[in-house]
Amino acid sequence: MPHKHPMTIDKLLNYLRLGDNAEDPKVAMEAIARGVVFRGTNLLILVFAILIASVGLNVNSAAVVIGAMLISPLMGPIMGVGAGVGVMDFRLVRRSVYNLGFAVGASIATSTLYFLITPLSEAHSEILARTSPTIWDVLIALSGGFAGVIAAASKERGNVVPGVAIATALMPPLCTAGYGLAHLNWSYFLGAFYLFLINSVFIGIATLFTVRWMGYPMKSLADERVTRKVKRYTAIIIFITVVPSVFLAYRLVLQTAFENRAEQYVLFETDVEDNFLVKQEIDAKARTILLTYVGNGLTPEEEDRLRRRLGGYDIADAELTIRTGLSIRDLDNERMSMREGEQRQQEQNQALMAKLASLNDSLVQRDRAAVQLMTEARAVIPGLRWVVLADIPGGVLGKDTMAVVASARFATMPDTAVAGRLDRWLSVRLKDRRHLLCITADPQKK
Repeated sequence: MPHKHPMTIDKLLNYLRLGDNAEDPKVAMEAIARGVVFRGTNLLILVFAILIASVGLNVNSAAVVIGAMLISPLMGPIMGVGAGVGVMDFRLVRRSVYNLGFAVGASIATSTLYFLITPLSEAHSEILARTSPTIWDVLIALSGGFAGVIAAASKERGNVVPGVAIATALMPPLCTAGYGLAHLNWSYFLGAFYLFLINSVFIGIATLFTVRWMGYPMKSLADERVTRKVKRYTAIIIFITVVPSVFLAYRLVLQTAFENRAEQYVLFETDVEDNFLVKQEIDAKARTILLTYVGNGLTPEEEDRLRRRLGGYDIADAELTIRTGLSIRDLDNERMSMREGEQRQQEQNQALMAKLASLNDSLVQRDRAAVQLMTEARAVIPGLRWVVLADIPGGVLGKDTMAVVASARFATMPDTAVAGRLDRWLSVRLKDRRHLLCITADPQKK
């Protein structure tokens, strides 16, 4: 029976070596150096990638943002910095840093200009997702950097490079930084730029480690002092880049834990008799919970019970706000108030209708009396065309009693006897009620 040798570290590393798939180091370094410079094709592609990413973020289209990441040439100078440091090619490092700075400046300037002129200003999820980097973004950038540089050092690149471009997402954070700059939102700007810094640093670090691990020849033989300085600066850059992401990741973990506990609390503890929970809002950053009920309304005892139950879910410090959006008791009171108002309005309408009917009857009777009066007057007074009566308010004629104006019209102006006869007849007809007689005549034709 053959003896099975245990897996040794050398054998394990042998499986990880590229072997015949490894590209010639000189060819690989030349390819990296060509991708460093932003001129001609690379520059045009960068400009269009910036615009595509900005539009994708603006309209919240993940597909468009992914397209911008695929065509973006930003990984070139980043890998150039890492590879240059790895093989001590400081000329390549300087060129890479210069071109990377140019690309970053052009990207932020272009996206800022776009977000200044676009009518769409809302920060969608594609923008918000790039404003709070964490330690997980460090792991993504480091893994993506290793995958990218190994693909660059291999003859069979396959679809690794496009995948790395999507995973590390270099272009969208710069465009998000442009959005923050355009709207003077410094938290967006700093968060997005920090995410880009994480991606850049750890892609470069992964490239540095990979070219060292694969034994790429040094461009120049550096003395021990220079080597120590490079290692020290590399460690400082890693430390400065990682520490904030660890803090942000810790804060994210706390917020996620709070949100999960708050959701469990809402699920199991918010049932209240004769009330229905219609809405809950959980703000993990502010550590607040808002509950909105409809029903008979919550008593102070029920609200106290809800607040005491927070401690059972380890969120006793949360601020709980309880609102009653629509109480059945309030609804009944409102319905009763509306019914009483309708009844009062109906009574007022009925009283008004009765008053109008009475007034109408009075006017009808008055019209009939006026017609009868004119008929009688024309029968006894010769030449009278018509006579009408109008009430005068009390006090107009010097006394408090109601007076009447009688306006009489004759075919020709009557003499004194006829006028006196009409005046006496009115006195009898009006039962000695005070009256004022006005006589006119039809105009005479010449």
